[in-house]
Amino acid sequence: MKRIFVFLLLSVFVTLNLTNNNVGVFANKDNEEFKDIYERKVPQKFHYKYDYEHLYQFLNISEKEYKSEWNSGKTIAEIAEKRDIYPQQLRFYLAEKQFEALDKALNNGEIDRYFYYDYAMSYMENNIMEFINRNPNK
Repeated sequence: MKRIFVFLLLSVFVTLNLTNNNVGVFANKDNEEFKDIYERKVPQKFHYKYDYEHLYQFLNISEKEYKSEWNSGKTIAEIAEKRDIYPQQLRFYLAEKQFEALDKALNNGEIDRYFYYDYAMSYMENNIMEFINRNPNK
């Protein structure tokens, strides 16, 4: 009788789990679909260096004017706004430059596509926002 009760209990448990539409997919190192994730070169590094010459051109400002405004405490966002460049335009410009650098690093094998995705989704916006909104001279 005890065995029948345990069997029925297990049957109900399995039936409940199957009817809840819970499906798990587990990856392992032998799964070819995920092989490149397990064989990644880790850690990977990417450092974007802002090109101020191009930034001056985008802002339509000379280096002397830029440094004068920067030294007076203005942020890049404020410098851009003074020249009727909207914040979104500035962010898109800087994102485009970072994507160009990421593409180059990816094509040169310095980073893999997972690093590319992670950087683009997790770090790029914060890096750009910090860059345009900070000024230690404030």
